[in-house]
Order: sequence, then C-alpha cells, then structure tokens
Amino acid sequence: MIPSTSPHAETTHRLSWITGLGCGLLFGLASGLTFWGHDAQVLARSSAELAWAKLEIGLPLVVLISVVTGALAGRSTKAGTWVGAWMVSGVLVGLIVGGMPFASYNLATWIAEPRLRGVNVYPMEPAGVARMIFVAITTGCTWSAAGLVSHLLVEQARGAASRTGRTERRSWMALLLCLPMALPAGLIGDDITNRPLRTGLQAVYETISSTGPRGDVSTGDASPYRDLFSPSAHYTLHLVGYRLETPAQETVDVAFDNGFVVRCQVSGRTLDDCAPASPHFEAWMDGLIQETLQGEPGAELAPQAERVSVSAATREWLASQREVMGERYAIARDAQRGGWVIMSARFDTGYVLTCYFYGTPSVVLDHCSGAP
Repeated sequence: MIPSTSPHAETTHRLSWITGLGCGLLFGLASGLTFWGHDAQVLARSSAELAWAKLEIGLPLVVLISVVTGALAGRSTKAGTWVGAWMVSGVLVGLIVGGMPFASYNLATWIAEPRLRGVNVYPMEPAGVARMIFVAITTGCTWSAAGLVSHLLVEQARGAASRTGRTERRSWMALLLCLPMALPAGLIGDDITNRPLRTGLQAVYETISSTGPRGDVSTGDASPYRDLFSPSAHYTLHLVGYRLETPAQETVDVAFDNGFVVRCQVSGRTLDDCAPASPHFEAWMDGLIQETLQGEPGAELAPQAERVSVSAATREWLASQREVMGERYAIARDAQRGGWVIMSARFDTGYVLTCYFYGTPSVVLDHCSGAP
C-alpha cells in the first residue's frame, strides 16, 4: 500500500519552499544593493555618465537568480543541495558582477545612442577579465556559506511548521539573517570591479568641486585648473579610457553643457593633467573637411589636434562627397559616449557630414556618413 501524503506534510513542504524563496529574495536584494548601490550614489553625485546603469540592470538579474535558487533549493531537505545550488549561483553572479561595468554601459549606450548600436564602446580588457574571475570565485564561496545558513533557517521554519502546522513569526524574522551574509561578497565585488573605474571620476569631481563657479579655488592643488573648470556649472563626466592595473589609470572628459570639453589624465586618485579637448575635436573635423575639399590628404589635418588615424577607404569615401560639400560649414559635437565622439559638419548646401572618432591618446576615425 502506498502511503498518502498528509495535508500537514504538504503544508510543511509548501512553507519550506516559501521560506527558501523568501530568503532568496532578501539575499538577492541585499547582494545587488551592496554590489552597486554605493557605486551608483558616488557616480551620480559626481555627475558621471550612466551612473545608475549597473544598478538598474544588475539588481533585477541578481534578485532573479537568488529567488530561483532559493525556490529550487527549498524543495530539498539536503544541506549539500543547498550549498551546491547557492555556490553555482554565486559563481554566475560573480561573473555578472565582473562584467557588469562594461556590459551595462554598452547596453545603456546602445539604447540611448542608436548610432553606436553594436559598437564595443566600453571594452573589457584582460585585467578586467582577471578581476571578474576572482570575483566569481569569491562570490561562489560566500554564497555557498549563505546557502548553508539558508538551509538551517529553512529547517528551523520546517520544524516549527511540523509542530504547529504554520510558520511562526520568529521563523520569518530569522530570514533577516540572510542579509548580513550578502555583505562580504558585495563589498569585495564593489572594491574589485567598480572602485577602480570610479576612482578617476571621483578625483576629477573633487577637483571641480574645489573650484568655485567664478574660478575661486578653495585649495591650492586645484589652482592650475581654475580657468578650465569655470565655463559652466553643469557638466557630465565621461570615462574615455582606462587601464585596470594597480594603480588604475583613467582618462576622463569633463563635458560642460555649453559644449566646452576638458580631458584629464588620472593615476589612482592623483590628477596628473587636464587640458581643453573640444578644440581638438573641432580640429579633427575641420582638418578632414579641408583635406577633402583641397584633395590633399594629410595637408590640413589639425596641426594642434592629436594624431588621427584615417583609413584609405574612409578617405576615398570622403573624396566622393566633395561635390555635395560647400565652402562654408558649422562644426558641432553631436554626442559623446565614453571614448567615442560623434562630430558633425553642417554645410550651407544643406549637406550634413557625421564622423565617429574614438581612442586616446591615439585617435582613430572609425567612419563617416552623410545626409542631404
């Protein structure tokens, strides 16, 4: 005779599943906020581009993974199943955390700027891959420990339910013990993957903040940049380039709302140098146009600009557009995302030339397009 499952046993298993799911939800929320919450606040305060992208994209993923893991593990009474499930999920989350600074920025850029869709605007360099692997291992170990604690909490709830047929309030309150377990992996993930990418942005922000709106400087360290950081009160910081070796080196553009752009070089928390960049942008574009109009490649390419690499195919295409260009034109910086700058020239003939530049210190002209 096959024994029937009693309603009381079914209730116990159901409560066990719900408890596992609840622990997964709390743990996922705490983990995601620890991974990216502080980082988002710092970047937003610094007026950095895409400040909330990592949190907005990463938090739902981590919560989903942890909820599914808790719900699946909640169907088992074996501690090994819990530990194994949470360890695998931890490794997966660690890979997400390590790649999120690059993947989220690219995704957000493709949504906000369709002209750059499919372009790897924020590439993940080898040092970033190494950091991602380290975070994955660390998170896997931490989450496996969290799985064991979650199993003990669920067993406590299961025991209470087997005696009374319901989960006591104190058993639900015990789920809050899941929250501290999320802190170690979250803090490590933030320190390893996020901090090196925001350090330069913070250094530039602090320098700008020490310079008053009229160029009044409160600290002597900022005095060399008083004329650069006073054109406008509103700006956006763009992470143009980065090297994640210790100490991290970053190139940061300060794009003011009046079109003026300053490019800064940062090593760790030390601001090495800042100089105007927007004149270079305009010089790149003007040099290309003059080359095209005069038919002399290399003769006019912006003497004061950084060196720009232009492919032969792009030069040929520009030459094919000579007839629709005019002698008079206005150059503008249409958009910037990371190290990519989109420049346009509007001719008196109505023709609009748009060119895409990227890279630092060596600049590459990726391609140009035209519209009547």
